[in-house]
Amino acid sequence: MSRHSMGLGGPPTPYEAGHEPADRHLVSRHPAYQSLRRNHRRFGVRATAVAVGGFLLYVLLSSFAPGLMNTSVRGHLTVGLALGLGQFVLMGAIVWRYLVHMRTRVTPVVRGLRGLARHHETAARERAAFETRRAPREEEFRSW
Repeated sequence: MSRHSMGLGGPPTPYEAGHEPADRHLVSRHPAYQSLRRNHRRFGVRATAVAVGGFLLYVLLSSFAPGLMNTSVRGHLTVGLALGLGQFVLMGAIVWRYLVHMRTRVTPVVRGLRGLARHHETAARERAAFETRRAPREEEFRSW
């Protein structure tokens, strides 16, 4: 017997939460959830394309334009070295944009959907409690 079923608290195990899959399906069909998935996927594709594109540009330039890559910018700093160090800057910019994207576009929608799921869970729990109070119990009406 789990701590939740004994009334000692803690989250219910997946086997004890009978109405949870219905709530999951309800939230997954919500238009805000669909929009969230679409926006998050689109951002992921764009960020991946920028990262791979930057690295591919660096590799192609170093393979097919070694004269350009060996051009001195200042002192011992060459274009190739500057572009190589630019990869770190590019990754930092992508991570920064990811954090901004999560904070501004994803987190508010997730909080709203989480509230919606909690509301449905509470309503289902209250409905179940009401139905158990309304249903006659056989133990109360036993014959002598």
